[in-house]
Amino acid sequence: MSERSRLLIMQANLFRILSVVLLFVVLLCVSSCSKIEIKWQSVKSPDEINKTLLKVYIENSGSMDGYMCDGAELKDAIYGYVSKLNSFSDTTELNYINSQIIPYKKGLKSFIRDLNPLSFHHAGGNTGNSDIADMFEKILANTGDNVVSIFVSDCILDVPGGSASSFFVNRQIDIQNAFIKQLNRYENLGVEIFQLESTFNGWYYYNQGREYLKDAKRPYYMWVIGNKHNLVQLNKNVPFSEIQHGIKNYFAYSTTSKVPFEITNKAGISSENLCICNPESDGKYRILLKANMGSTLQDDQILCDIENYENLNAFVNVEKIDRILAKRSLYTHLLTLIVDKRELKSAGEKLSLNSLKHPDWLESVNDDSGKDVTKNMDKTTGIKYIVQGVADAYKTNSELAEMRFVISKK
Repeated sequence: MSERSRLLIMQANLFRILSVVLLFVVLLCVSSCSKIEIKWQSVKSPDEINKTLLKVYIENSGSMDGYMCDGAELKDAIYGYVSKLNSFSDTTELNYINSQIIPYKKGLKSFIRDLNPLSFHHAGGNTGNSDIADMFEKILANTGDNVVSIFVSDCILDVPGGSASSFFVNRQIDIQNAFIKQLNRYENLGVEIFQLESTFNGWYYYNQGREYLKDAKRPYYMWVIGNKHNLVQLNKNVPFSEIQHGIKNYFAYSTTSKVPFEITNKAGISSENLCICNPESDGKYRILLKANMGSTLQDDQILCDIENYENLNAFVNVEKIDRILAKRSLYTHLLTLIVDKRELKSAGEKLSLNSLKHPDWLESVNDDSGKDVTKNMDKTTGIKYIVQGVADAYKTNSELAEMRFVISKK
């Protein structure tokens, strides 16, 4: 081969190498220019709380007598749940409640054993009838920032002889006012509502008359009220799943929280409140947002539903939400977010969990008539007005949680 031929071959090879290097540099530049940068400020987790004072209130009106039969699931559920909470509380106070609060001076074991119609009527107060709004007012007045109150009741609104609708709405307003007053005192007030079910053997009372029910299954309710951060800690120590015989339905109200969170790219990499993310083959960026949603007090049915979330920018969307199962994790949920490269622009973003006005199960368990209990065995007269009163008190809290961050083109 001549010297000239060898020189031409070397030049051709060098050209190929330079072309490959140039292509690599171009691709690297394009890739680098396609990156996004996400920044955020850390949100401090609430300080460690001291043990709370637990106050338990069992309504001892006549309508509750039927739940006090032998083998009633109510006794098991309350005894088991309060016993476990007691382990994480400074002190537990036990009370009956109707027209007044009646302290019970013995221990929890005796308290449960004494849950029977005879003890109810010997305890005192007006056991003939009770005003649910008045009971809430009394309980809230005794619920401080480091107090958690548990209220157990059938939550039946007695239908009066006059206009039932006007009566129900008036009770709703009374309950709304009671909770607004408490929210003005304690801005972190949270409310958890459990619907449970128990065997009922006894008289069911109407406005005019009564009916005896034998071995019936009737709903009852447990309300847990207090500083939302205290409720988070108790929920962590004693999960809902540990309530004996299970719960039928659950809903909670809470004020808006700036929740602790952190963001990583899909590889799980970030540093010092900064995340760099490359686009995927579909032209979209996927970022992982880990958040502690405990202070919202919501269950996974709400927290894992992407329809309950809202964001500012159209190019950001929630793709999916998963519960974080690791017990020692600082976070409860993992949100996968998609950022669309085609519509991307540098902008501040706020991801919010919207408040729901009332539970989707509420209408199906409500009865407005106060009649024919045998046809409405799984319903509670007026319960939707009670819950709506609480909802109205929280209506200014349109968001349960918010997470703010900034997305920039790099």
